Amino acid sequence: MNTGKERLQKEFTKFPLIVKPVAEGSSKGVVSKSVCHSESELREVVREIVDKYQQPGLVEEYIAGREFTVGLLGEKRPKVLPPMEIVFLDKAERTPVYSFQHKLDWNDRIRYDVPANLDPGQLERLKVASRAAFMALGCRDVARRDFRMDEKGRFYFLECNPLPGLTPGWSDLVLIAQGGGMDYRTLIGEILSGAIRRYKEREQRKGGNGAPKSGYEERTTIAPTDALRIEAKA
Repeated sequence: MNTGKERLQKEFTKFPLIVKPVAEGSSKGVVSKSVCHSESELREVVREIVDKYQQPGLVEEYIAGREFTVGLLGEKRPKVLPPMEIVFLDKAERTPVYSFQHKLDWNDRIRYDVPANLDPGQLERLKVASRAAFMALGCRDVARRDFRMDEKGRFYFLECNPLPGLTPGWSDLVLIAQGGGMDYRTLIGEILSGAIRRYKEREQRKGGNGAPKSGYEERTTIAPTDALRIEAKA
């Protein structure tokens, strides 16, 4: 919605609905009041988003249930890292969302469980859905996927983060890697390995005889060999 005055499409007349900025990251603009229980609430939140972020508000169905985020590394056959569950600790919240406030004060308001507590069938379905979304959206090298699972065990894809944060000890992808037995140095090496390979192949094509250009090896020795090993446990 561009102004908050537009007519709601009929598929968005059943509440609750969630509204967030159409082009922000790190949950900016996602707060507790983003979950709207009436049309008047929704229009108010859209107007606030338009005024504050100078962009439209994205209106979506609110999916109740458990929340998961999944990291992937690679290209054509991406590796799926162990899913992480975001556990909301305040049981009084009827419609919790992984908000900007949660990310600022996560120790008291949420808990991260990684690997997530899922049965084998649920885990496999989540991995398949994560890889399918990665491929469908044309992602490469690294991405993170967010899902909700309803009470019937159905997974709903919420959104893709094609450039996830990498702050040590804080960003979701880093916590996911740690939970899967991958340290920070190895994670960065995994992300860079595809780009290094593509750069090397391009330089070889330029050289014509398959030999890298002079000075190439020195420029691309950015991580020790062990930093490029695949150590995540699927």
